[in-house]
Amino acid sequence: MWLLYRGNCRARFERVFGLIHDKDQTVLELCFGDVVVAEFCRRQGKTWIGSDVSDTFVAHAMRKGFDARRQNILQVETLPRCDVCVMMGSLYHFEAQLPELFRRIKSSSLRFVLSEPIRNWTSSAGLRGFLARKLTRACGREEFFRFDEKSLLHVIDDLGNDVGFTYRVVDVSRDMTLEVVWSS
Repeated sequence: MWLLYRGNCRARFERVFGLIHDKDQTVLELCFGDVVVAEFCRRQGKTWIGSDVSDTFVAHAMRKGFDARRQNILQVETLPRCDVCVMMGSLYHFEAQLPELFRRIKSSSLRFVLSEPIRNWTSSAGLRGFLARKLTRACGREEFFRFDEKSLLHVIDDLGNDVGFTYRVVDVSRDMTLEVVWSS
């Protein structure tokens, strides 16, 4: 990730941290991978719950004393209740199940903070694209789909109408950062 973001990886986290409010006491992070958000929550006195399919990521988080759960978020009956749900760089994994994913997140959270890459090496031809696709596999399968700015906004607009939410774009750089607020 540090290579991909050319040393500016911390900036994407700072944008997400700015959307975790003082009143947010419980943060659910889906597909967490690392423990950067968990460590931020610990410093802020917030409860962090992480969900990921990777045994390695979950074991690492648990060794650091975090509440990490190995699970496929589309196969669990319900997600844990939280004030804010966070997902960074993983929405593309759920391309075919986005309405179901958003409904699950809506039923468990008050808000949803999303940071999704819109400029991707995986779309590149040659060795760089090949390696990027191999290194971003989830559940053992190579994935070719990625969002760009236009496709992500199109999907979010459609989901907002279907699932019931409004959103605001917080930042557009290598990632697009969005804050989703659920409608009744």
